[in-house]
Amino acid sequence: MRSFFVYDPVEKQFKVLSLTWSHGNAISEEHHVLTLETGKLSWRLIECSVPHYPENESVCIDGVLYYKAKPNQSSLRDEVMIICFDFRSEKFSFIRATEPFTGEVHRVETLNLINYKGKLALLKPNGSYSFSRENTSFEMWVLDDLEKKEWSKHIYKLPPQWQSVVPNYILKCVGVTGSNEILFSQHIPSSYPFYVFYYSLEKGTIRRVEIQRMREFLNRRVYTFLNHVENVKLMKDVL
Repeated sequence: MRSFFVYDPVEKQFKVLSLTWSHGNAISEEHHVLTLETGKLSWRLIECSVPHYPENESVCIDGVLYYKAKPNQSSLRDEVMIICFDFRSEKFSFIRATEPFTGEVHRVETLNLINYKGKLALLKPNGSYSFSRENTSFEMWVLDDLEKKEWSKHIYKLPPQWQSVVPNYILKCVGVTGSNEILFSQHIPSSYPFYVFYYSLEKGTIRRVEIQRMREFLNRRVYTFLNHVENVKLMKDVL
């Protein structure tokens, strides 16, 4: 089972999309949606005409959920898909493998989905599987038209300071901040101190920020979030 929890800012509703598959079958078989609201809660069965195996990484933009997928669990590079689920219409659509999603050195698990100015964007490090201090540039593909599947390509060069500021470990792209900076973080910290890195798309500069009191989390999975506000007010009517 794999589930995605999102908030629809238009309908002002919290919803959950759940995908299940039977043991030994690596393709999602049933798809259910739950709206978190007052009263009796019930799951709705949703049809999906695209057999796929969902990956963990996802991003929700204006009530549309995008997540990475493969035709089946054993697929590596071929037929990479981006699944789109509109929480208002509760319908699936998909983007099959095109230039942004394929290549000799890119696999589905290395692609980074982000929200760039209200549009789906994909980040790919050039010349390697993942972001590290060895990178000198990266590509950003922006989905300009979802219906026509039209993408625009942007190439960004990392500053010379990148190699001296970034330690020797793998980084993951978290997303883009409101000040138009890409946030990079380590997924499983292997050394101390723990840093996050901000790359300015406008200035082409990099800055490093230390997160304190992370020694106890060495070699454990760490999740980094953008624009987090600790406020349960939005949930008060559904709890």
